[in-house]
Amino acid sequence: MRIFLASASSRRRLWLEAQSWMEPHSISIVPLNLDEAKVFDVSDVSGTVRNVVGLKIESARALLNGDGGDWIGIVSDTMVEDPVRKMALGKPRDSKQAREMLSTLSGRNHKVWTCTGILLPRNKGDMIYTESADVYFRNLDVNALDDLIESGSWAGKAGGYDIHGRASDFVEVVKGSEITVLGLSENSIIALREILEK
Repeated sequence: MRIFLASASSRRRLWLEAQSWMEPHSISIVPLNLDEAKVFDVSDVSGTVRNVVGLKIESARALLNGDGGDWIGIVSDTMVEDPVRKMALGKPRDSKQAREMLSTLSGRNHKVWTCTGILLPRNKGDMIYTESADVYFRNLDVNALDDLIESGSWAGKAGGYDIHGRASDFVEVVKGSEITVLGLSENSIIALREILEK
């Protein structure tokens, strides 16, 4: 089975490739060029990830419907919720904004929202799963914060951190699944595995 992953996230691809049940299947990356701003509502984080995935499904289906044979498409979006203002923390645009985000998360619990959509060929329908995980970010002293910023590990990461990157020593999933924080909803993975093992 061909798996089309519409995601620029290398973490999602690497995680999927590492699963033994994915071995017989090939993964191809399908880049999407979307304007997510039109569905972005900073005050509704769970709604925004669902809306972004809806856009991605529409775009991915337009690209994949002409592809014959059996395939599965996967789209996903992940956002970090500001623990104080309960608003979306997107990807930091620069190191200054990354520092602000990490300072806000430091010493607090926060929610990470992920929505994943699975597309099936020949208009067999889409499956959409939205989930959250609670994450504790340990206190960052000045040196730890400086190190995270100078490493550049914040670039392209929701909330300015990567759970499997430089921030791994500071974050702990206290409720929910680590895969949700990584960027794929747990229930979508269960559904995907069931489809592939049929």
